[in-house]
Amino acid sequence: MFVLGNPISKGIYGEPSSLTNLDDAGNLKYTVDFRSVYATVLDRWLGASSKDVLGGSFGSQNFLPQP
Repeated sequence: MFVLGNPISKGIYGEPSSLTNLDDAGNLKYTVDFRSVYATVLDRWLGASSKDVLGGSFGSQNFLPQP
């Protein structure tokens, strides 16, 4: 996932996927749940309730500063 914008703290977040530890179909195993990234954008940038939009709590990431 690639996120751009002035409020974004620069850097790479999360652990990189292993090229040798693949799932049964030969695909990379993800290390960051995209729903936590989406929840962070909703809560901190768009001012929406991620729990209402996503129907649950998926944590948050630290690529956006706290409001």
